[in-house]
Amino acid sequence: MARTTCKLRISRERKMHVFWAGAAMTLVATSTWANPHLFGIKLAITNPSAQMRPAEEIVVPLAQIRRVVPSLNAGSLIVTATNASTLEEDSATLEATELPSQVDDLDSDHTADELAFEIDLGPKQTRIVTVSYGEPTRIFRLRREYPMRTDALFASKIEGVGWESEVNAWRLYFDSRNAIDLYGKSRESLLLRMFATPEYDYHAESPYGRDIYKIGDALGIGAVGAWIDGKLVKVSDVASRKYRVVSTGPVRAIVEMTYSGWKVGSGSVTLQSRITQWAGDRGFYHTIVAQGADGVEFATGLPLKKDVPGFRSAPNSLPPWIATYGEQVLMPGKTATEALKGTNLGLEVILVGVNGSVREDAANRLLTFPLSGSTATATWYVAAAWDQERTGDLAALAKPDDMRRFVQVPKSPSLIESKDAFLDLVRQTAVRLNQPSTARVLSTAAAPQSAPSDTLTPGSRKSYRRAIELLRQEIDRTATKWEPILKMRNEPITARAGEGFFTEGDNTSGEWRKQRGYFWTGSFWTGELWKMYRVTNDPKYRHWAELGTSILLGQESSQNHDAGFLYFYASVPAFEATGDPRYKQSALRAAQRLVELYNPNTGMIAAWEVGGDDTIIDTMMNLQLLWWAWNETGDSKWKDIALSHALRSSQLLVRVDGSVCQSVHYNPGDNRQKLQLHGGGDSEIVWKNSAASGQPLFFHTHQGFSADSSWSRGTAWALYGFTTAYKATGDQRFYDTAEKVANYILAELPPDSVPWYDFVDEGVLFRNRDSSAAAITAGGLLQLSSLTNDTEKSRQFREAAERITQSLIDHYLTPVAKDDPTPPGVLRHGSSTRPSDTPLIYGQYYLLETLMTLDGRSN
Repeated sequence: MARTTCKLRISRERKMHVFWAGAAMTLVATSTWANPHLFGIKLAITNPSAQMRPAEEIVVPLAQIRRVVPSLNAGSLIVTATNASTLEEDSATLEATELPSQVDDLDSDHTADELAFEIDLGPKQTRIVTVSYGEPTRIFRLRREYPMRTDALFASKIEGVGWESEVNAWRLYFDSRNAIDLYGKSRESLLLRMFATPEYDYHAESPYGRDIYKIGDALGIGAVGAWIDGKLVKVSDVASRKYRVVSTGPVRAIVEMTYSGWKVGSGSVTLQSRITQWAGDRGFYHTIVAQGADGVEFATGLPLKKDVPGFRSAPNSLPPWIATYGEQVLMPGKTATEALKGTNLGLEVILVGVNGSVREDAANRLLTFPLSGSTATATWYVAAAWDQERTGDLAALAKPDDMRRFVQVPKSPSLIESKDAFLDLVRQTAVRLNQPSTARVLSTAAAPQSAPSDTLTPGSRKSYRRAIELLRQEIDRTATKWEPILKMRNEPITARAGEGFFTEGDNTSGEWRKQRGYFWTGSFWTGELWKMYRVTNDPKYRHWAELGTSILLGQESSQNHDAGFLYFYASVPAFEATGDPRYKQSALRAAQRLVELYNPNTGMIAAWEVGGDDTIIDTMMNLQLLWWAWNETGDSKWKDIALSHALRSSQLLVRVDGSVCQSVHYNPGDNRQKLQLHGGGDSEIVWKNSAASGQPLFFHTHQGFSADSSWSRGTAWALYGFTTAYKATGDQRFYDTAEKVANYILAELPPDSVPWYDFVDEGVLFRNRDSSAAAITAGGLLQLSSLTNDTEKSRQFREAAERITQSLIDHYLTPVAKDDPTPPGVLRHGSSTRPSDTPLIYGQYYLLETLMTLDGRSN
């Protein structure tokens, strides 16, 4: 078979980033422990007002963050937020929401100056935001590709500089007019580049939008001028005018115009005019910086149109504003001059931080304001609300290349359709501008995301024997409660039906949650009971173990690949403990089920059904049943299939650096064009299958972070599974694979040696540790340490297993603190699938197994 391995998928935009591997390959040789790769700075974002503030615009000067992290690489960061209002609440939050963000270099010195993002805030709400940073190879595997939601350009076709969000587009006539004009949009989109296309008529009616306003001789919509001796002076008579597109992106666009030698009265002014357009915003911010303008009264405003009423803020109120609302949308056509009847447009200008006077001349409604000093600055907000905005929006149901799969949606709830609604919007905007949200840096030092808070409480060091005793207490407590439930059997118990088994529990109460059926996990409970019976000879454990095992007998042929888990940890230990041939036959029937799932075209055991189209890394653990069957019967068929599956899994699912793919989909041999996705919900997908028989189609995960990450429990399955494959066969290829995976894990573990649910996501988006992955890893390392002939490697692998185990029993196995409310023997903080955070029955089992080996009681 051709060797094709699971490769990291890096998008075109990210192709410059390569996968980090070097440190992992040298860990054993250097005996170092991994350091965190990602660090975070915590911010508090606060809305001081009683308003809801969706998509609140936040700017954080990077100089503030660099006071904490002088070496920050702002080109490699990700911004996330929780609904927590304090650091304590944030540390207990399991899932953070990624916020599209953007860093901007404002002065073209190739150093980022500001971090910008938008965040939803409730009234008086504070939200904790984390700015995580680190190696680009890690950040950009976590960070989504943000769609462009703003744009800016210069084009002669539009007669100057343009900027836009999805809602509105604007242009500045870059000539002596220096007026700002408006393009209205009836469909959310970015249109400036289409408007700038040769021969495109942006005056014509379109389902997207068009030029909807006529400036005439006016200053324009929010443009800048001066009020000199009772007359408006436009920025017309200048020695030079220059423009610069500072930035465009998913969050904001910034354009800057510089006018030198502007003749104002008897003086000459150098004026910088900066426009900031935020994503999703109807309007923009216009900031001016003037040199040589001490005492000049500046002006901005709106065109004065006949029959379009004007409005203003109350005298002496802050901030001052002016607005117009009415039929002021221009009719379609290049030569049109008349307003279009039956549609309304509102325009507003609000001064920010300065007082102003309301004035008028023949063409303008104005706000004027004096500035003083050799260098003076002012900002105002300009916006337009058209009663046709977003009325042409389409939503894709499926197959976005097929227009029949688009639907037209009802009017947006944010649509402004009346004067009163528009004036309410103006007043609300004025309040928002007068009470800006604040951003405070809370961190005094950068730090990785912390482990769960209840693992940080200092507790006494537990011995292995003490930890086993705590687990025994939990087993006794659980068996006493669940025996009556299992005996009741109101209905047949199968993998998906009936009660009496459990997988997940509660971190606080320690109680196991009821579930339907024994799932794939039922035998870990019986496995614990058989282990306790073997080391204690107490008949109660045999009784409980046989009660659980008896449920599984006779159901072997109906199982998927989990037949390995279910019967290796139930029927096999039952046979070894009792010698009862019923259990041996049950285990062999389960092994035969794995044989039935084996596909010679792929060389692998299908995960879910005979002839299935995918295999998951978990099945490496299920090979234990085949190795046992080979050893028990001497029949090489069991070995041959297990050997084939393990070799092919090593080729396809283990990457060169030792990280692990969870799942591979392939052509099982029938060239099917529809594939089944399982795990986390079953679904069918259509996939163009042109691969040769047995060859892979794609790789994916349903429990890790992404297809190109390394799910920690799956990685632990690989370590343990390839170690047992080497133990069973002596095939050096399996040892080499196991060691490669071990080295990767040890290079990726956080300081307390208990992995995150995924080695790529170090608590940035999902803050889940997985104690079950730690327990499985410790068991795999312990076995690996006993199989290598290299004394130093053996020592280091065993020390790693001991370190992981000690961390688990001291910080995750209850009780951790003196006043721990959770009953004894509960291994907290497992993660079956993010963002689940619970005790897990298989975490309990593998911790017990590892502890018994370390304590010298392994059988």
